[in-house]
Amino acid sequence: MSRKHGQTSYYVAGEGFIGASAPAVLAADQAEAKIERAFRFSRMFAELPPFAPTDDALIALGKAMEDAPNFKDHPDLPSGFTYFGQFIDHDITFDKTDGLPNGQLSPEEIIQGRSPSLDLDNVYGRGPTLEGKRLYEANGIQLRIGHTSPAGPPDTPEGRVLPNDLPRGDNPDNARAASIGDPRNDENLVVAQTHLSFLKFHNIVVARLAEQGVAGVELFERARRLVTLHYQWIVLRDFLPRVLDPFVLNEVIADGATLFKNIAGQEPTMPLEFSVAAYRLGHSMIRDSYSWNRIFTDAGLDLLFTFSGGSGDMFGSPTLPSNWVADFRRLFDFASAPGVEPTPVLNHTRSIDTALALNLSTLPGFPTENDRAKLAVRNLLRGRLVGLPSGQAVAAALGVTPLTPAQVRQGAHANVLHDNGFDTQTPLWYYILKEAEVLNQSQRLGPVGSRIIAETFVGLIRGSRNSILSEDNRYWRPSLPALRPGHYTMVDLLLLVSDFNPLGTERPLPPPPPPAPIIYVVQRGDTLRSIAARFLGDERRWREIFEANRAQISDPNRIRTGMELVIPVI
Repeated sequence: MSRKHGQTSYYVAGEGFIGASAPAVLAADQAEAKIERAFRFSRMFAELPPFAPTDDALIALGKAMEDAPNFKDHPDLPSGFTYFGQFIDHDITFDKTDGLPNGQLSPEEIIQGRSPSLDLDNVYGRGPTLEGKRLYEANGIQLRIGHTSPAGPPDTPEGRVLPNDLPRGDNPDNARAASIGDPRNDENLVVAQTHLSFLKFHNIVVARLAEQGVAGVELFERARRLVTLHYQWIVLRDFLPRVLDPFVLNEVIADGATLFKNIAGQEPTMPLEFSVAAYRLGHSMIRDSYSWNRIFTDAGLDLLFTFSGGSGDMFGSPTLPSNWVADFRRLFDFASAPGVEPTPVLNHTRSIDTALALNLSTLPGFPTENDRAKLAVRNLLRGRLVGLPSGQAVAAALGVTPLTPAQVRQGAHANVLHDNGFDTQTPLWYYILKEAEVLNQSQRLGPVGSRIIAETFVGLIRGSRNSILSEDNRYWRPSLPALRPGHYTMVDLLLLVSDFNPLGTERPLPPPPPPAPIIYVVQRGDTLRSIAARFLGDERRWREIFEANRAQISDPNRIRTGMELVIPVI
């Protein structure tokens, strides 16, 4: 199983392999094979000099980013988009030197099997005729769905087997391993449940097309095309507008990607400025805990890794325990969806800024040996490894006014930034997050980050086999049922799947026990009126005390010292 959290070598178009684990000199045939299988990267700003600060400086900055945790919620960005962003990442990035079998793929399959484009090959794999794993049902059209393991009383949803897990059980070395197009989509429960939604989305589209008389190979191909185009719309029109500067995004959509240097007829490449810097904005958005469903209302991120076949053991269950199925109402905003009961909690992402919510090196699948294992440190060191330019250099190349040293120093990291000169020349990843802080109140990326991400996604969508930005599809609009016809969102997808809260609504709490009665011992000079004023706040309520003590009071004007009276609870 391949669950890489960051590469240490990259094949850069025009440069060859770079990085800490770049291959040594190989025989000609070995070298050619490795190059052919390599996932290809490129540069948007090849003319800019690399920024190469010292290890110590980058480690100090990375540690500072994790030493001042980000517990500030984004005001309106639902947390499901953090993991939808991860799902997208696994669609467009893949190390083809690992995970594809030697001797079983033709060169064309290697190149086209997992290229950086938005075509959901993390879901569809190599397709029903070529895929070696059991992704598909016997008909080769529908995708397989897994089932949960009961984990509660039999009269409750969590006590039943539910169709709410990834398909498992095919790997003799790891029975819990998921049979899916990209094993990384099982590294935590949120992205795993997101992947499951796309499996179900495909099957529902297949069913709708079959009702229209479409059959056979055409049924699969048309379903995949329809699913892919709606997915691209969600990325371009639902996800990106929430995290990017809308002016920059709309400008790139209208004018096309001018920095994305893919060449027609050649395999697309992935810009390093995107993959190693700008798109790592999601690391700032991760929460340390989530209200997950009606049973687990405060689940730490470590648990969401434990309940995943890829990085945990599911506490001994062969499949996902039924009580850990996602309540997507807590991850996406269903407020405008008629008939959907409001959730008691909607998790928002953390704000987009230069602090992380937790140290991911404590989670399964991440190295833990020293400071270099910290997520922020690794991101910064990797940026230097691949020779990224500084944030200020990229801003100048884009014609954007760079942040001033005073702006860069804003916040908790002022000393480490100043002491290492990072306030004048800043690592690109940190600079992009700081732009969001300073220019957009930590709600959206600024002009540099927005431009890099918008250019990349527009370029990747244009390079996809099915593309909403192709000339043939220039008039295409979403056709599946949606809250707003002609538009499509993740909420629309989940409503179509109709499986956004399988465990049902919150159970009513049992009534609280009645409060213990107040017993008062009558003192000299007490009257029912004075006692009522003292305990009930109004002397006129003396009759309530009288009625509660009829067994021992015959005349309300005559009570005895030492008498024990029951005071009605307010």
